Amino acid sequence: MTLHRFRAMNSQFFTKGLDEGAQAMAESWIAVVEEKLSRFNPRSELSNLNRSAGQPFRSSTLLYEVLAEANRYYEATGGLFNPYMGHVIRQLGYSSTFEALAETSANSDPMFVTKPFDCEQPLILDPDTREVTLALKLAVDLGGFAKGWSAHQLSLMIQHAGVRSGAIGAGGDLTLWGVPDEGWSVSIGDPWEASRDLMELQVRYPAGIATSNTVRRQWRDSAGQSRHHIIHPRTGAPAESDLAQVTLFAPNLVDAEVYAKCVLLLGREQGFEWLADNHPACAAIGVLHDGSVRTVGAIGQYAEERGVRE
Repeated sequence: MTLHRFRAMNSQFFTKGLDEGAQAMAESWIAVVEEKLSRFNPRSELSNLNRSAGQPFRSSTLLYEVLAEANRYYEATGGLFNPYMGHVIRQLGYSSTFEALAETSANSDPMFVTKPFDCEQPLILDPDTREVTLALKLAVDLGGFAKGWSAHQLSLMIQHAGVRSGAIGAGGDLTLWGVPDEGWSVSIGDPWEASRDLMELQVRYPAGIATSNTVRRQWRDSAGQSRHHIIHPRTGAPAESDLAQVTLFAPNLVDAEVYAKCVLLLGREQGFEWLADNHPACAAIGVLHDGSVRTVGAIGQYAEERGVRE
């Protein structure tokens, strides 16, 4: 199958099994999503929404749909998945793309005090007019959710165009539909060594696969304290979890993206129990900070292990 790569959303994207027309569709769609949803672009529609907090904002169909979907997960997870932490993550120092952040010192707010997220209704949605009203003093940060949502939507469009089997990778996350005879070979990376894989799986069923970790995207704030981008809404601070990384398998990529973060935030014991009780169709592979690997759910519903690389 043809492998096609392109750069977008400060991440590496790839497609596999698509013809040139579908490849062009992929690049065009992701470019449109990035233009509208980037919090790092002050001219994006998302940035305009954030500047309009407290006032009704007439959104495009794309922005409305992704906000409605993100808010649905916010409500379904009891706020554990929280796309309304934009000001928090900016004040902690993540105010530019991570590539730019790695080359400079983080500009955190020395007066900022972390506190639990507390807003009864962060977003009001009007489906008739596509008006959205973001609560005053909040900012939306869709982060990895935007990548997962856009890749999932793209896969639906491509399937509708008649492509019966394919793969889309979005910054380490995967959506797989249809399955070639040989299956899909999927590697689980080492959280600490980007060039090393912990294990290789042979995926034989359609799946959304997302990985969330607290190791790769770290920076030091203006006080020299180490920070990462997974913020716990119940504290307003970077999560302190015994899990360094979670790779989650779900029926679709958006579920995988959201639930991977939830499990990581909750930690191994509580997070694995939460996943098993609430989302039995999902499975997860967690890597603890001591390097040990733990699993929950029926991984065999999605894949079989092919070995661990030394």
